[in-house]
Amino acid sequence: MEEMASSMLSAEAGNNVHNIPAVTTQDDALASNARLRANKPFPIVGDKTNDKNTSRKFYEAHAKNLEAAKKLVEKYVSSSEEEDELDETKILKALYENYSDRKEDEHLLAKTASFLENILHSGSATCLICIASVKRTDAIWSCKHCYCFFHLNCIRRWANDSMAQRKVQERNTQGYYNHLGEYVPPKKERALHWCCPQCRREFQPNEKPATYECFCGRETDPLPQPWLLPHSCGEICSKLLQPNCSHKCNILCHPGPCPPCAQYAIISCKCGKSQPKSMRCLEKDWECQEKCNLLLPCGRHKCRQLCHKPQQCPPCSQKSIQTCECGAESMRRQCCERKWQCQQMCSKLYACGIHICKKVCHSGDCGECPLSLPRSCPCGKTKKVGPCTEIIDTCGDTCQKILACGQHTCTQRCHKGSCNLCLVITKKKCRCGLHEKELPCSKEFTCETKCKQSRDCGIHSCNRKCCDRNCPPCNKLCGQPLSCGKHKCQSVCHKGPCYPCGQQSQVNCRCGKTRKSVPCGRERTVRIACLELCKIPSKCHHVNQHRCHKNECPPCSQICGLPNNITGCGHICKAKCHSYVKVSSKSNSDSVHIWEATKRIEYKSLPHPRCEEKVLVACIGGHEVEERPCWNSKPNSCQRLCNRQLPCGNHKCTLICHFVSHPDNMEAQQGCMSCENGCNIPRPNGCIHNCPRPCHLPPCNPCNVVIKTKCHCGLMHIIYKCCDYYNNQGNDSDMSERQERLKSCGNRCLKNYSCGHRCAAQCHAGPCPEANNCRKRLRIYCECKRLKQEISCDKHRSGLTKLMCDDNCREIIKKSEMSRQMAEESLRKQEEERNRLEVEQFEKRFNKRKHKERKSVELKEKREINWKLLFMYAGIFSAILLAVGLAFYEDH
Repeated sequence: MEEMASSMLSAEAGNNVHNIPAVTTQDDALASNARLRANKPFPIVGDKTNDKNTSRKFYEAHAKNLEAAKKLVEKYVSSSEEEDELDETKILKALYENYSDRKEDEHLLAKTASFLENILHSGSATCLICIASVKRTDAIWSCKHCYCFFHLNCIRRWANDSMAQRKVQERNTQGYYNHLGEYVPPKKERALHWCCPQCRREFQPNEKPATYECFCGRETDPLPQPWLLPHSCGEICSKLLQPNCSHKCNILCHPGPCPPCAQYAIISCKCGKSQPKSMRCLEKDWECQEKCNLLLPCGRHKCRQLCHKPQQCPPCSQKSIQTCECGAESMRRQCCERKWQCQQMCSKLYACGIHICKKVCHSGDCGECPLSLPRSCPCGKTKKVGPCTEIIDTCGDTCQKILACGQHTCTQRCHKGSCNLCLVITKKKCRCGLHEKELPCSKEFTCETKCKQSRDCGIHSCNRKCCDRNCPPCNKLCGQPLSCGKHKCQSVCHKGPCYPCGQQSQVNCRCGKTRKSVPCGRERTVRIACLELCKIPSKCHHVNQHRCHKNECPPCSQICGLPNNITGCGHICKAKCHSYVKVSSKSNSDSVHIWEATKRIEYKSLPHPRCEEKVLVACIGGHEVEERPCWNSKPNSCQRLCNRQLPCGNHKCTLICHFVSHPDNMEAQQGCMSCENGCNIPRPNGCIHNCPRPCHLPPCNPCNVVIKTKCHCGLMHIIYKCCDYYNNQGNDSDMSERQERLKSCGNRCLKNYSCGHRCAAQCHAGPCPEANNCRKRLRIYCECKRLKQEISCDKHRSGLTKLMCDDNCREIIKKSEMSRQMAEESLRKQEEERNRLEVEQFEKRFNKRKHKERKSVELKEKREINWKLLFMYAGIFSAILLAVGLAFYEDH
């Protein structure tokens, strides 16, 4: 609501006031309105009249818009409030207004109303199998007897599990011997079935739900429509009403039982003595107040019951003296119990006049003597008819009756009475098959070994002596606590988790006017929609109206509205009501461990919080004005720089915003810093030395710093003053000439020209001047280094770098080339001879030995030495050595 009021307030301010910034929060508006009412001036920097007029107009328009917004908020009603005021009881009363308020109908009406309410509230209906909420989009199945609905998948799984368990139980159902050795026969097999988890009504296997149907069963897979009841088809129910009166339900498809029939008919009473009258179809079997007065079957008394159907009089409830069937005893009994038997034997003689009747009290004739009928000997092999006084003796043959063991026959002669026990000695095994022993056939052999096999529950062991491994099913109760925490599982001991508690719990609202039946264990999470107002008085000073609820009253959400007496500012406290607030604190009680702290919840009245009313506050340095909460309205530093002009005229105060006596004056005042900086006036271009004087106005004194540096050529150190070197007098050429002269030592430059000769100018900066006028002498040679000549440096730079060889040079080169070729030819021949010798040696070593042949001696002719050719080679070689030596000498 506050956000909506703020938005509407901003819209009004934008429409009515032009060129004025809109107020965004309601707290700002209330603060300004309170200041206007108190006629307190706002702290505004400066004494300008225009600023005051503008702020006054703004706050007047702001207060007007705030009043308009408050009126609009008071008249506004949200859609959520309209939904909360929906009276469900009126809707249900309108639905059942055609039904009477008979006590017999209240149960069915309440049950139908409960189902409708559960399904209308989203999430209030619970599946008892999975304990989850049944949503309007879930597929469900509704029981036809208790009308409880479950998830379709859950009930199908429940049916499958139930039938599977019954199949296993029937498969393992066998007779067994108890601890006394008595044989217990197996239980009778029951037809396979499953039951509803709520009412335990039995269903056949073919009744297992397979499809999702609406409540009336008319539509399969009904779509969830927002305007229809969930899981409903929206059509008329049309089910036959119960008890069956041939009428159908006219309500739309709904959960739960159909309400009783509301039709009227002209019907007489049960006995038909009263006149017919118009009655509801449900009450057609009505009773008049007249007594029946018909003679009862006893023939003595009349029926004293009120109106009932003919020939359906109740048994006579009076007492009279009645004799037994034999007439020996008489006693006072119910008149309707005319036939009864005493415990005396008849003792009348039969027709033979010898034997007496041994039947208990009976009526009529005793019949013929049983001894006069055809009789046989005790073993039954011979039959004889004789008078009742004659005794039938034994036949003398062997008895041969099958004994109780079922394997052997009686070996005695025909005798009276039962046969003796079978005494044939046989080897018998015990039931468990672990031991064997020779015993009479009539005796049962059981050992003392206890069975340690687990029963079908998987928890308890059999512990039966001499068990035949067919352990009986566990007959103990499960007894485990159910999920509800109140009851224990009453099923036979089983595997897996227990099914949810199937009992119902009744939950009442606090006032007791609204009740609701829920599955056990859902009492805390159930939603009870009671439409009555809570009658508990409010703990605070507000009138806090709310509906009836289950737990403690909700905290008051209204604004406090009391003056804030904590800060003493006089503003109204706008915080949430804090007169009755739940507070949790830790306490050590004697009932728990001394080191364990328990939480204790108390309700306390908390003091007013600090005042959040917005007020205008100026900083202590007079730089800015801002809105602050009332509790933080003490002026403080804005953390900006002071920026007041210092006496030096060059700098401003760099202290953080501090207290000054005159905030409007931007000159240095008491508390501002004193200038401690040095001179920061720019020095001449190139001077890097600071002015030694403190901060002052220009100009600065000349720089007398002595500079020591090397000259241009780097041989000597030059000393000069900074003010002489960086003197700004004259133009740029004069300044460069002066600086060149100061840094020159006056000696000859040590640099070389590009041609390699030394510079002839004095010590200077930059490249050497007149490099093209160099006239130094240098030598040039031909390619073979035999010819040489001296020329000037300028001719060498113009392109004359070498001489041309003459004919002698070429002749010498030709001879040297011929000598080189001859040397290469001799080397080639020596290499071929060496290779030939290596091949012969290889063949001699690895080839098969041949037949030695007679060595043939070859005589080599001695060649004569060619002295002429030898002298020619020697001359060429000496000429080459002489030319190389001359070239080497000229270079050096």
